[in-house]
Amino acid sequence: MKKINFIIPRIGDSFYYAVKYTIAWLDPSRYFTSISVNRLVIGAVNIRVNDMWNEFRNPVRSDIYWLDTPLYYNDLYKTVPLQRLRPRKIYVCSTWNMEMCKQYFDNCELLPRLIHPLYLLYDPLPFDEKKYDLAFIGVKWWRKGYNLFRKVCRELGLWCWETGDYKKYSIYELIDKLRKTRFLWWITLSEGFGLPLMEAQALGVPAICLRAHANLDYCFTCEYDKDLCVEPVREEIRSDSLGQRHKVWIPRYEDIIETVKYAMSMEVEEYNGLIYYVREKARKLIYDTLNRFINSI
Repeated sequence: MKKINFIIPRIGDSFYYAVKYTIAWLDPSRYFTSISVNRLVIGAVNIRVNDMWNEFRNPVRSDIYWLDTPLYYNDLYKTVPLQRLRPRKIYVCSTWNMEMCKQYFDNCELLPRLIHPLYLLYDPLPFDEKKYDLAFIGVKWWRKGYNLFRKVCRELGLWCWETGDYKKYSIYELIDKLRKTRFLWWITLSEGFGLPLMEAQALGVPAICLRAHANLDYCFTCEYDKDLCVEPVREEIRSDSLGQRHKVWIPRYEDIIETVKYAMSMEVEEYNGLIYYVREKARKLIYDTLNRFINSI
């Protein structure tokens, strides 16, 4: 039996849930899994799922790094020998992150996160059983487009719901609310992957996205109909309250309004074609990712 230890920064954040969902896919008769916090390294295979770029001062080697947060545009990493880490594999979750990873390592590979298998057990609800127009799932801050979401819902009089805390709902409650929602709001200003995006699409809930960052890899709505995506008008480097710099893509508010109006005006037949398209694309990606992950460990 192979022993796999997943290392996370803390219990209860998005990395923790990403690990829990990955473990749910693994055969317990073949894999003994554990979850450690921060730098406790045990097990035959150690997979660090948080952002290695935040561990510059005291780097600790893991066999595999599996990163999904945007790699910050700071100067600190330029003075630290990241090559000391020498991981066997480095997985990044978007083409955007791959570009930065390759500046320091020659073994970077693109591998998305896995969602919980329960999301693949439900069929989409018929259009007439949809209760909500728009949903926001994620951290309620500027980089996720939360203020824009609230403003759009008010201005257009939409029936919206939101949650910034995975613990607020059980996974069954979250699935139930998502299935009753027409669209997920995913106009995020920067994104390293986006578990809620893939969860929603696997349920057949399309997303209204900003065409930038990781959304270029994973927002299948953009592939289906470009008018359901918002084009950014410029790029900026912004600092957060901790002094970390983020590259963000800025949309025009008027374009967001027009895109949301267009989405809400879709005919039933057209909408049904969209939901089955995004569902099949998302599910195929998840199964392909699972096979690649198992083969890598």
